[in-house]
Amino acid sequence: MTLSKRISTILAKEIDPAFAARAEFIFSHIEKTKPKKVLDVGSGRGFYLRSLAGYKFIDSLIGIETKDEYLSKANSYLKNRKAKLMKGDVYALPFKDNSFDCVILSEVLEHLGDEKKALKEINRVLKRHGSLLLTVPHHDFPWHWDPVNFFLMKVLNTHVRHDWWFIAGIWADHERLYTEKKLRKVIEKNRFEITNLKHTIFYSWPFTHLILYGIGKNIIEKIPGLSLNRFQTTKKSIAGNFLAFVMRLPNKIGQVINSKNKNGVGLVVLARKK
Repeated sequence: MTLSKRISTILAKEIDPAFAARAEFIFSHIEKTKPKKVLDVGSGRGFYLRSLAGYKFIDSLIGIETKDEYLSKANSYLKNRKAKLMKGDVYALPFKDNSFDCVILSEVLEHLGDEKKALKEINRVLKRHGSLLLTVPHHDFPWHWDPVNFFLMKVLNTHVRHDWWFIAGIWADHERLYTEKKLRKVIEKNRFEITNLKHTIFYSWPFTHLILYGIGKNIIEKIPGLSLNRFQTTKKSIAGNFLAFVMRLPNKIGQVINSKNKNGVGLVVLARKK
């Protein structure tokens, strides 16, 4: 499915290929099914809220977040009154049963202490046959994405401490990573039916995660004129488009050379409430 021009423009300057891949998966489904009521659990600084607020077919768009600093930042970006932010807990969502057509749970499940309780609560607020759009980091990620953790996990059966944020790599603030088998099991045990599951980003430049989040994020967004902030969804950026092209190039070339590689950086899932 071809994404709308607006969303394509937003993603064109996204320099994190893994983020762009999961966002495209989420936007594609929403543009296809046109849900009226959408809940973004763990909405962070409001990327999906701001991006989706322009869709006329969405009547209600709510973001739930626990961190005050993220809520404050998201409020500074949100201009559309359709999108609402709430401080809330995924384990006790402040909504009635069967309230939403679609729930987004992107890069959240791996942070939670009780994944099963969270999915059970999300199932409760979804309407029958409602959609869950879920993304998580892959346990069997390619070595070049995060060579340090890859070596530690494969050779020493450990990883960098998740609270060492700038060098933790793919484990930053994460309780767990997911194999496809493990993810399928936890989703299906909580009354969801998986209708689509994909692996994303099989090839990258060495140390991509460190470049993007350990070093680059804290430098590049402060350079005047680059407009690389993904939350500034209305601004175009020539520099951003170029850097995004460069960062995605290894995956584009690698997939042509070896399309059978199945070890991706992330897992993206579309599941429906039974």
